[in-house]
Amino acid sequence: MRKILFIIFSLAILLNLQTVLRAEDLPIMLSLDTDLVEVGDAVQLSLAFDNEQEIAAPELPEIDGFKGQYLGPSTMMSIINGKASSSITHRYILIALKPGKFKIGPFSFTYNGNVYKSQAREVEIVSRGKLYGQKQQSSRNPVPAEAETKQALEDRIFLTLAVEKINAYLNERIPVTIKLYVDQLMVRDIQYPVLEGQGYVKDAFSRPRQYKEQLSNIVYDVIEFNTYMYATREGKLNLGEAALQCNLVIKDRSRRRGLDGFFDNDFFDDSFFGDVFGRSRIYPLDLKSARLTMDISALPEQNKPPEFNGAVGDFRVQVDAEPKQLKAGDPITLSSKITGDGNFDSVSNPALVSTDDFKIYNPEVKTDKEVKLFEQVIIPQSDKIKEIPVIKFAYFNPNIEDYVVIEKGPIPISVSPSDETQVKMIDASISKDIKAQATTQVLGRDIIYIKEEPGKWKEKGQFLYKNRTFVGLQFLPLILLILTFIVQRRKERLDTDLRYARKLRAPRVARMGLKKAKQYLNSNKTKEFYDIIFKTLKEYLGHRFARPSAGMTSEVVEDLIKSEGLGQDIAAKLKTCFSECDIARYAASSLKKDSMQNSLESLQEIIDYLERKKR
Repeated sequence: MRKILFIIFSLAILLNLQTVLRAEDLPIMLSLDTDLVEVGDAVQLSLAFDNEQEIAAPELPEIDGFKGQYLGPSTMMSIINGKASSSITHRYILIALKPGKFKIGPFSFTYNGNVYKSQAREVEIVSRGKLYGQKQQSSRNPVPAEAETKQALEDRIFLTLAVEKINAYLNERIPVTIKLYVDQLMVRDIQYPVLEGQGYVKDAFSRPRQYKEQLSNIVYDVIEFNTYMYATREGKLNLGEAALQCNLVIKDRSRRRGLDGFFDNDFFDDSFFGDVFGRSRIYPLDLKSARLTMDISALPEQNKPPEFNGAVGDFRVQVDAEPKQLKAGDPITLSSKITGDGNFDSVSNPALVSTDDFKIYNPEVKTDKEVKLFEQVIIPQSDKIKEIPVIKFAYFNPNIEDYVVIEKGPIPISVSPSDETQVKMIDASISKDIKAQATTQVLGRDIIYIKEEPGKWKEKGQFLYKNRTFVGLQFLPLILLILTFIVQRRKERLDTDLRYARKLRAPRVARMGLKKAKQYLNSNKTKEFYDIIFKTLKEYLGHRFARPSAGMTSEVVEDLIKSEGLGQDIAAKLKTCFSECDIARYAASSLKKDSMQNSLESLQEIIDYLERKKR
């Protein structure tokens, strides 16, 4: 009898242990929309959790051969024979990166002490064109058989950085070229590249060029960006990496499974129709190039002319002066036009060898594409001046690695004496007229008429600055300035601080939703009532706590309750609101008007509580 009791007791313990293990080791349903895909296309991965709606999206580990991105959750509730069950499915998109056979899974996640495990699936990635035929490869852009091995995604879209020379001088203008190579992929929203590094400045990128280029027997579509850089310090200079952002458009495979690609490249392949009708997906790409190392040398001190002011390049100078016939004291406009190839920011005004007998003014500078014009006013002080002195312009030419001095002039001019005698005669005649006017008697000037009215009396010693109204008005501009500053700061914060802007918007969204909910309540429209209650609650919580409104699920609300320290009463009302809205989607007729009124009051209490709560 003791042996029998021991066996029964041992079996009971084993059964209980097995029950515990099953409770802690729950399955995840892993599904893929395909197990065969081309490089650059996408596979949709779904992870379904039964009898749970509060599990947050698991973070996938790195999957060999793929690059993943989370798409969003999908919840489902069923009511069968009065018993409700729920589930949540988290969806991911996996971009195929290189050919081969790869395993997805198994995955393991822990939630509330329970371990969820999935099975594994194998997916084969093939080279571009092997799965759907060679329909897209026309005779103008064939892909040879020897190029099929180079079909990884990083070989089909990549970025390169190149400079004209890696050994340069300070302030030398160096052409920089950044190229985006694309092999039979749909790419849009291409941004201008960003060039990283220190120790140099660069110009803005010019308008990009688009053409085709063949590399390793593959014809790529190329977008080329060009600019110039100027080193600001000597020594080793690390240029790059160059970074570029764009969106990869992934077509829906279902459109290509029929008629051997008959509908490929038709009118409806346009990205607009693809986005509207769900025929394509957008996947963001961050592309980066390799870095470059340059050697920057300082300008040599040997043979440096005294006229040198830092200009680096290969320049030409044209000088002119107008007028060439004038009187002493009249201005002359001296024009110096610098053209050529180089760093025009380092070009300064050509200098006169001698400035004696001239009054010199600062030049006016005009800059155009590879042209710099200096217009300077000079005034000869004597009629003995016969010419404008020699003008010198010095620069360093990196092509010949030496200094060059350009001389222009002298420019002959004719200066005649100024009319000083005539000016003195005019001044004398004017002074005589003034004296004559001073001796002229004006009749009636000494008569003062009797006033019929005394006018407005004013207290003696009263001044305007002692008037309170006047003093108060002096503060009005300051007050307006402060108000303008406050309004501008608030506008800037609304534009830059998304969390603050959404928090201000939350009460307005709540008021509009509550107003519509009351209308549906009065009309006894149960389904519409709970739809607007659910929408208002999600949008309010999303704006109030700066989270995606569309992803505001029960598990997210649970996280909010914990992280924000909400009271138990409000937490219970939040959960009840979400639960009633879910039930109303499947059994709206079972909810009465009293329940609707309670839901509306609960929503109002939740909003009032959160608005009063400081955060």
